[in-house]
Amino acid sequence: MKTAEPLSPPNTVADLLATARTTTGLSDFGNMGFVTGLEKVVAGFNNEAQLTAIGEQMAFGGLLNFLINRLRYVRDNKEHPEILEEKIINPIIILGLPRTGTTKLQRVLSADPQSQPMTYWRMMNPAPLPGEEPGNPRERIQVAEAVVQMLAENFPSFMARHPTEAQQPDEEVLLMQGAFQCAVTWLFARMPSFYDYVMAADQLPTYQYLHSQMQYLQWQDGGGRGRSWILKSPCHTGYLDTLLKVFPDAVLVNCHRAVAKVIPSIAALVEEMRRIHSDPVDRPVIGPEMLDYFGRLMDRHLEQRAKLPPGRVLDFRYEDIVGDVVGVVAQIYSTLGRSLSQEAIAAMKAHEQERPQHQFGSYTHSAADYGLTEEMINARFASYQRRYADYLRP
Repeated sequence: MKTAEPLSPPNTVADLLATARTTTGLSDFGNMGFVTGLEKVVAGFNNEAQLTAIGEQMAFGGLLNFLINRLRYVRDNKEHPEILEEKIINPIIILGLPRTGTTKLQRVLSADPQSQPMTYWRMMNPAPLPGEEPGNPRERIQVAEAVVQMLAENFPSFMARHPTEAQQPDEEVLLMQGAFQCAVTWLFARMPSFYDYVMAADQLPTYQYLHSQMQYLQWQDGGGRGRSWILKSPCHTGYLDTLLKVFPDAVLVNCHRAVAKVIPSIAALVEEMRRIHSDPVDRPVIGPEMLDYFGRLMDRHLEQRAKLPPGRVLDFRYEDIVGDVVGVVAQIYSTLGRSLSQEAIAAMKAHEQERPQHQFGSYTHSAADYGLTEEMINARFASYQRRYADYLRP
């Protein structure tokens, strides 16, 4: 007997909104300002992204999931107004260009039992599933584990470059995409019109949405209890001003690495990200796009950083993160007036031993693969490399 093909998810704004309402039995999305961005991303998926069959399932299914979780969040907020009273205190936010040790640092910091980790399963479904017992998110974890298994089986090159585990931390951009104006959606599926929209948009609503989801998750987990959230994304790099509006007491950590190594590496990762969704994926297009996107983020970063007092952002070399990550964590904690407990050190070292570099496979790449040269990269980031020369030397 022939296996039935999975039903295609709704691919219009009206149908996505209606399906989310029907699925949940809820109708109130709260502030509908997100619809403009939703319209932009839906148009991009339909007209520009060249989605494969599995890509269509994941892209539009993902949009539907964001909407379902939004409906449940709004309902829970009404029933439990104390959610909005949750205080997000001293989050540690890691930024900088990609492939600079940001993921390693986030995951080691998150191994401390006294941290508040941004785990993958929580971001996939920040709202509890129907019938879920408080404190027992087993089904949400299982959903995330199924997604991780699918990625491992179908996209091993992506997993090699960005190891993903259901109960390990990942980038909070997975939550931020629910505001429908986050650049990571474009990184996963090439949509020039959506990129232009994102780069011109005021990102304050995106960060306010992130803050609200962190309150929601923290409330589910018994409150802050003195634990700092551990956030990280290179997408934050151009938005220091917005970050500090929403998280004024954040500890900001900037990771640095030679840019000629960084840009080909992120181009290779984005190639694999886009292969999850689209066909074809054009390598010579990706290189200049990454140069433009991260170059523009860095231009903004340098301008905004110049307005901050010395020491407001902590700077670390990639080589130090790789060579002595526990020492780097100790320096970050000293900013908060904390010391590293023996329990935390043991947990961090255990994490390191259990997850060696290239645990899901090795890979290679070069600037030439993506239509770039080292000279082009260095020229675009000349101002950054002059400003942070001390952090870029091997």
